[in-house]
Amino acid sequence: MGQRVSLRDIAKRANVHFTTVGLALRHDPRVTAATAARIRAVAQELGYTHDAMLSALSAYRHHTGLRHAGVIGCITTYPPEELATNPTERQLIEGAMRYVQAQGFGFESFQINAPGMTAPRLSRLLQARGIHGLILTPRLPQPGPMPDLEWEHFSVVACGYSITGLRVHRACVHHAHNMRLAMNKLREHGYRRIGLVLPYEIFERTLGMVPGAFHAEQYLLPAADRVTPLIAHKITKACLGRWLHEQRIDCVMLSAYPLEMLDWIRELGYQVPQDMGVCLGQLFGKTEGLAGIDNQMDLVGEAAASFVVSLLQQNERGLPAYPRTISVEGRWVERGTVRPLPAVVGGVG
Repeated sequence: MGQRVSLRDIAKRANVHFTTVGLALRHDPRVTAATAARIRAVAQELGYTHDAMLSALSAYRHHTGLRHAGVIGCITTYPPEELATNPTERQLIEGAMRYVQAQGFGFESFQINAPGMTAPRLSRLLQARGIHGLILTPRLPQPGPMPDLEWEHFSVVACGYSITGLRVHRACVHHAHNMRLAMNKLREHGYRRIGLVLPYEIFERTLGMVPGAFHAEQYLLPAADRVTPLIAHKITKACLGRWLHEQRIDCVMLSAYPLEMLDWIRELGYQVPQDMGVCLGQLFGKTEGLAGIDNQMDLVGEAAASFVVSLLQQNERGLPAYPRTISVEGRWVERGTVRPLPAVVGGVG
């Protein structure tokens, strides 16, 4: 095996100092684009490969406490004051912030669609501030595209699927796992006709994974026991009532507007949980008292932040040809809108 190519080897060939080589290979803005491109070309010609273990050892040897590693930007599509009324988004951002600060980074939010803000202006602002890592929070209030930053300068991870039309790495809720978990828990409670209510905006926001996982669960049942979900652009109390009756639902899984729909179910004459169980496939917002799945959005934020840090460490900039996704499993929360678990009769044999 030949001798490993070092930074000093590249520096000698490129006629620069070896510290300049290190900065160029890390895409540091202090090295001009022309010099950086020349150094990377020499590195490729010599067959240089990054040694992650050596970098980790070097970081360990020189670590003297928490260091400032730069700033990671958090890109939002809503004004900062909205966090006061959006506990789900706040939980995600707090999780991301805790992680990046623990790694020695600063954390700063930018509203990409703020009055007077444009994508070119924000791109220049981020680069001027030396910000190369970006977390894109879920798009509010509706799924859709977002202004096109100069992505080639940034390491980017989006949270969820609500930002559409962008090939980007993502950290997401594990919708398939969460649906199966909820269905299994509800069956343990004795429910058999479990129905899903899904406004179309949630269909889009989850890339169709929520109804897809629900339908997959239905195919595990005999044909006579399968339930057709209620999916519509606009769900009214009248159409909800018809669906509950026609599908003979004994437990309904909500996905949006939970408190409003819970009131409708009661106004339709159902006692909760005696006549009708009610749970949420995704506990978010004001959902006090409702059983269902906690998406653990703080862990989603942490996963997004960890992903961005790893991309920065590996010098990965720009949008990937083949994006990768990290999925975070939720947990079941037991509350009084589903009937108690059946009592266990007899002892263990």
